Amino acid sequence: MTTLSRKFFATGATALAAIALVACTPPNQNDSDLKVATATGVKAPAKSTSTAAATDAPGYIDCVAAPTQQPSEISLNCAMDIDQLTDISWSAWTADSATGTGTRVVVSDTGEETETEDVAVKLSFPTQSSQGLVFTQVTVDGQVVFL
Repeated sequence: MTTLSRKFFATGATALAAIALVACTPPNQNDSDLKVATATGVKAPAKSTSTAAATDAPGYIDCVAAPTQQPSEISLNCAMDIDQLTDISWSAWTADSATGTGTRVVVSDTGEETETEDVAVKLSFPTQSSQGLVFTQVTVDGQVVFL
């Protein structure tokens, strides 16, 4: 090896060692006696049980929307907007089911709307989904509606 080759080798090895050392050191690192207190040492505030109970109740996913509790409208045909419940008034919303009354609006092939008031609405069969606990079955006037 020539003297020039040895100098290039030594310079290259030193440069690689310096890069490796810099890569292993996080930026803005504090020495251990200068550490800053962070939020990891603080306990989170306790949640009230009344809020937790309300959020534990199942919601309802209307077609592809986010789950909601006590929706005022429910679409009964997600492919076409021709059958829906409107003006729903909920009388009960529990962990097992929800009951209420509303107006059913059905649009015919000719575009004519038919409204039926005071239909009984029931949501049931709560199931765990990726968005939380949701009701998965809709019953209107005693008939299960397949969505």
